[in-house]
Amino acid sequence: MLSNAIPRDRAGTCLSVLLSTLGLLLHASPAAAQGRGPAPVVVAPVIQDEVSPSQAFVATVRPHRKSVIGSAVDGRVESFNVDAGQWVDKGEALADLRIATIDIQIGGAEAELELRRAELEELENGSRKAEIELAQATLSAAKAANDYAKAKLKRAERLYRSSAGFSQDEFEAANSEALTTLARLQEAQSSLNLVEEGPRQERIAQARAKLVMQEKIVEELKDRKEKYTIKSPFAGYVTDELTEVGAWLSQGDLVAEVIEIDPVEVEVYVPESSIRFVKTGTSCQVIAEGLPGESFDGTVDQIIPQADNRSRTFPVRVTVPNDAEAINRRLLPGMLARVSLPTGDPESQLLVAKDAVISTASASMVFKLSGEGTQQVAVNLGPAMGSWIAVTPVEPGSLSTADKVVTQGNERLRPGQPVKVIGEDEPPKQPSHSR
Repeated sequence: MLSNAIPRDRAGTCLSVLLSTLGLLLHASPAAAQGRGPAPVVVAPVIQDEVSPSQAFVATVRPHRKSVIGSAVDGRVESFNVDAGQWVDKGEALADLRIATIDIQIGGAEAELELRRAELEELENGSRKAEIELAQATLSAAKAANDYAKAKLKRAERLYRSSAGFSQDEFEAANSEALTTLARLQEAQSSLNLVEEGPRQERIAQARAKLVMQEKIVEELKDRKEKYTIKSPFAGYVTDELTEVGAWLSQGDLVAEVIEIDPVEVEVYVPESSIRFVKTGTSCQVIAEGLPGESFDGTVDQIIPQADNRSRTFPVRVTVPNDAEAINRRLLPGMLARVSLPTGDPESQLLVAKDAVISTASASMVFKLSGEGTQQVAVNLGPAMGSWIAVTPVEPGSLSTADKVVTQGNERLRPGQPVKVIGEDEPPKQPSHSR
């Protein structure tokens, strides 16, 4: 019968070989243990700058502009063109009122304008040749009639004085006829003078003023017609519908509400102990509760110099650029947010790129270049400045501006592991001091 048992001396020999091999593996150098060559990494310099301590304050996202748009004229709604939640461009029609009546008024005013224009043109052109010839002919006829009347009066006067049977009534009739023809001659002469001189400048000026007045009437009616189309004053979203087709709108009645959310305003209330450190134009970081893992760069736009009497906090408005295309990824009015603002005077600190920091539940660290390998440095984190963050080495002097830290490829690095630098990130030209 064959036995499966291993002889005791042979088993001891196998165990000895196994332990020896394990010892060699445990005491091998890191490079020999890995046997994969230098790890490719990207590095960035350690910089030093003035950094302010900061604190995250609770804030609320608000629209940059909000307009409740009303009707500028009376009229009946003929079409309502938008729905709540719809994007509208600047000048896009929200609603149209019935315009038949105003079109009739514009037509009548334009006809009157043509009349005024023709009257002015007639006066400026002066008298026509035929009118002058007619006045000259009238003057010639009046002169002939006057010459005849004067000759007749002379004969009547001679007969009357010679008592040749010519009565006084006949003499006075001849005298009256002569005076009448003289008056007609003078009238014809004046008419010819007027025709030759043309219209008075005062009449031309009056006609020109009437023309301008009628032009303004037409412009006013056309301007009023444009108000029958109610337009959005800026690009944004419709948030409320305040009328419907068929409704009668009086001047000032509300039509729709539109908000602009690119950019947005984030309103944060800062305690009086910290408000002196916040300056207009200061950059800051905004985080929205509804968009976890994302942060937004904002700028302090306004500091309201009036504190709330109960909370002793000052309203600060931060402007944040907002993506107007991706509605599911942008800041929306009403969202709860947190804004990091400075709460103390700036202090000189070391800064590294955020990507260089490896954080665990118990500590934070960076890998700095050391010869052909890397050295692990434990750090305490400070205020963030965009893509950079302030750090304080746990061991004083273990990190300085002469060092470079790994920003890419640091996830699986081990202390002393050889590395090959394949790129270097540039520091910001003017880091912000306020985050």
